[in-house]
Amino acid sequence: MQGILVFSMLPAIVFIISIVGYILLKKWYVTPIIFFIIFSVLATTIFKGTLFLYVIFLTALSIVVSLIMGIKGNNKQ
Repeated sequence: MQGILVFSMLPAIVFIISIVGYILLKKWYVTPIIFFIIFSVLATTIFKGTLFLYVIFLTALSIVVSLIMGIKGNNKQ
């Protein structure tokens, strides 16, 4: 059950929340920092650090989505 959550649901949630976070905060770096902190705490407490590679992957996904939103937002102006 945890594998389904990690491989399918979390990337979709990170993608959507990164877009919403950028729209609300207008800063590309805030949402990835928040994700890194939350997922690091979860990885070390719940999963005993075994999924720290996914913390890096999900943070990188959030950075990419936020940067794309930032570039897209700057092109409209």
